[in-house]
Amino acid sequence: MNTTNKLTKISLITTFVLIGIGGFTRGSGSGYGCSDRWPLCENGLLGGLLPRGEYHMIIEWLHRWVAAIVGILILATALSIKKNLSDNRIALRLSIAAVFAVVIQALIGRSVVKSDLESDLVAVHLAISMIVIALLTIIAVLVSTNKNENPKVIDTQGWSRLLALGAFGSYAILLLGAYVHNRYFSGWPLVNNTFKPDLSDHYTFIHYLHRFLAGLGIIFLLFLISKAKKRERPRDEKILIYLASIAYGINVLLGAVHVFTEVSSSAVVTAHLLGACSVWVFLIASATSSHFGVTLIKN
Repeated sequence: MNTTNKLTKISLITTFVLIGIGGFTRGSGSGYGCSDRWPLCENGLLGGLLPRGEYHMIIEWLHRWVAAIVGILILATALSIKKNLSDNRIALRLSIAAVFAVVIQALIGRSVVKSDLESDLVAVHLAISMIVIALLTIIAVLVSTNKNENPKVIDTQGWSRLLALGAFGSYAILLLGAYVHNRYFSGWPLVNNTFKPDLSDHYTFIHYLHRFLAGLGIIFLLFLISKAKKRERPRDEKILIYLASIAYGINVLLGAVHVFTEVSSSAVVTAHLLGACSVWVFLIASATSSHFGVTLIKN
């Protein structure tokens, strides 16, 4: 594994960890830990560079500094691709896009803090996080062969588009759930224990749509599994689809636990978010692998 390949994977894994810390920060209410000062902590040690020995401040401080590390890693990844794989123009452009996305992410993070964690901005913050990890996933697939050349499109039968459709469907479900993650609606899988809840309330409608699409997601993943077998797709694509389906199934159960614990557990919030992120990453990886004919898992 060359330096660029290794650095890309480290960036991807660290970003995944950051998303988990961000989910825990939001679920535990630790986003208020450093007050409205950014990027330092209000009345922290060493002028705010270090947190005081307070639980919420430590969590928010950790979140911010891991985010800074992710930014450095993504910049280093882009520079490494520029140096070692400059002819792989798709990977290079996506790595530059990832750098810009992280900068935007940081600015929105600052706005989230200054706006007292306004829910719309929090949702946008998460949406961009998912774009960043998707870009890193695609880059990781493209540089996995260590070839200093532009990858060629292999898929001509629309299979990768089906996989991409599944990925973006999971993205939509994730964002809908994130928007109402801290609002409790009794009953599962039904909303408020009824097939036809009152949808006049904005948040009830969003939550109802989240669960409805989650149900459709199960059907679509079973469809992908069936089609992958019939089309005799490569082993690595099938494994990625299976992993996405397993992660999705576990996440559905976590969604139920989230309801049964009355949205009070920050650990469940974190696990639920990471499960949804895993589905997104696995499907993006499978779509990219299919589109460019990249073999990820060696026999």
